[in-house]
Amino acid sequence: MPAQWMPHQLTILAFPFQEEEWQGGLLPVRREFMGFLQQIVVDEPVLLIVAPGEEASFTELQGALQLDLAHAGNLRVVTLPLNDVWMRDIAPIHLISKNTQQLIAVKWQFNGWGGKFSHHHDSEVGYQLMELTGVSNFFDVPIILEGGAVEVDGRGNGMTTRSCLLNPNRSGLDEGEFSQIIKDYFGLEKLVWLDQGLVGDHTDGHIDMVARFTPSGHILINHTENPHNPHYQVLQENYQQLSREFDGSCLLCLPLPEQTIEFAVDGDFTELSCANYANFYTTSRSVIVPAFADPADEVAHQIISGCFPNHQVVSLPARSILQYGGGIFNCLAQQVPQG
Repeated sequence: MPAQWMPHQLTILAFPFQEEEWQGGLLPVRREFMGFLQQIVVDEPVLLIVAPGEEASFTELQGALQLDLAHAGNLRVVTLPLNDVWMRDIAPIHLISKNTQQLIAVKWQFNGWGGKFSHHHDSEVGYQLMELTGVSNFFDVPIILEGGAVEVDGRGNGMTTRSCLLNPNRSGLDEGEFSQIIKDYFGLEKLVWLDQGLVGDHTDGHIDMVARFTPSGHILINHTENPHNPHYQVLQENYQQLSREFDGSCLLCLPLPEQTIEFAVDGDFTELSCANYANFYTTSRSVIVPAFADPADEVAHQIISGCFPNHQVVSLPARSILQYGGGIFNCLAQQVPQG
């Protein structure tokens, strides 16, 4: 699996829908999503899924926000049934053959993050996406795995978490079995297991909310020195684990948006308490970093910019997407690499 910062053929997204799925915050979520979509369309082609009956809503919002999404003909809109919009976990994961450079898709199984949410349509949409994109050569793997659970650098290294992949609500495999499967499919020589992801993450701790590889060779990892932060202990342990597995000098600490998390804890906005900057999404040209109207936004922007010398780094509002949905930018998008 190529690193996310390598060239893309396209990005797969889905337009947010169903007010009840977004706890009454669908409109601000859609506004933030449209900003995210517009940035990607400028950079590369997008395949956007719109749920049946939502086509007019998408067109109306595009007009209301006065967005021009026709950049270089990069937007393709298709209508497919969905339960949710988190394409990182739902869409197929694409690999590239080392020998032929052929693009090969992997359709993993999806069970609504351990049976927490409805997932009938989401578990099937991957097959429809492959048909739409002309993929006929793919692996259909009878194992539950979400894209946000595995992070790779394209150089043979990977990271994941035990709290997610070894959770009894997933596939029921042990660490040795799962390690070999992930190494075989993702082309890894080394897979590092962290014990836990963020506290309260309804995915049971996806790695893309915790630590990310970068083209500079650095690993960006969420960190806090605030012992009152709910993630303090977990992040301290994660830092120690990664320090043992990689040269400590390659670890760069990303600040947490402390004011946002404190607000969430005091106000019981549990999803917002998982606010972080590690869940950025990288296109062929840009790194799109979540912003929360927090003093740490600019600090995170500068740190990430130093790790992506060949990309522009753009910070976009993501507070509503996280508060009402529980995920951020990387959770929304799945890249198809350039084969």
